[in-house]
Amino acid sequence: AGGLVTGGSSGINAEYGGTDSKGNEYYENNDYMFPRNRWVQFKEPNWFILKSDASDIPPEWHAWMHHMSDDTPVTKPPADRKFHMEHRPNMTPVFKERYTPSTTTKPKIQSWSPPQPKSA
Repeated sequence: AGGLVTGGSSGINAEYGGTDSKGNEYYENNDYMFPRNRWVQFKEPNWFILKSDASDIPPEWHAWMHHMSDDTPVTKPPADRKFHMEHRPNMTPVFKERYTPSTTTKPKIQSWSPPQPKSA
C-alpha cells in the first residue's frame, strides 16, 4: 500500500493506504483488532453539521474499508464498467436534493366528509 505514517492528523502509527478523488486519506494499522484496523481521515471533517458522512466514501474504497478486498483501489483499480455511475454522497440532509417519494397512481380510498347539518 503506502509508507508508515507516524503522528499527523491521525495521531498514531498507521500504514497509508491512499487518497480518493475527494482528498480523503485512508489508513490501516493491523495492531488493532480486525474490524477496526482501517479508517478514513476526511479532508474536511465537520461532524457538528454532518458535513462528513460515511456516504462520502466512494464504492471502491468502501470495499477496502469493509474488508471485502485486501487491495486498495490504488494498488488494484476497479474495472471500468458501462453501468458505473459517478459516486454521489447521501443527500438526505440537503433539503433541496433529498429524495421525496411520489406516485402517479390514483388513491384507492377516497376521503369522506360527513354531511353538514342544515341550519334552521
